[in-house]
Amino acid sequence: MKRICLLLILPLVFNCATSEKATRFNGLTTESGKPDHYLRTTSYGLNVLVIFPIKRNAEFPEAVEYFSEVAKKNKGSKIRIIQKETSKWFLVLPPISFVLTPVITEIVGEVYD
Repeated sequence: MKRICLLLILPLVFNCATSEKATRFNGLTTESGKPDHYLRTTSYGLNVLVIFPIKRNAEFPEAVEYFSEVAKKNKGSKIRIIQKETSKWFLVLPPISFVLTPVITEIVGEVYD
């Protein structure tokens, strides 16, 4: 049900990105020291015929660009990407999703001062 609702709403808000910041670590550090904060960005896009992006691309290179842009705005000087996931939902609502395919890329990483 969530996917169908997302597919119906996505054309209205497609080609956007959101980010979330976490700053509480309970006193724990990482191998590289204590990060200033963790950052999660999610890029949403819409492709035509699964592979051709409309307007803005939600693939990995563009998602990393947005991730680093948000990290800079939050006064970060160094990033470390922990996790990346790209989903192309062409099987959500066939045959419509074969023509207009929702694409979501999520990147999670550490941001250092």
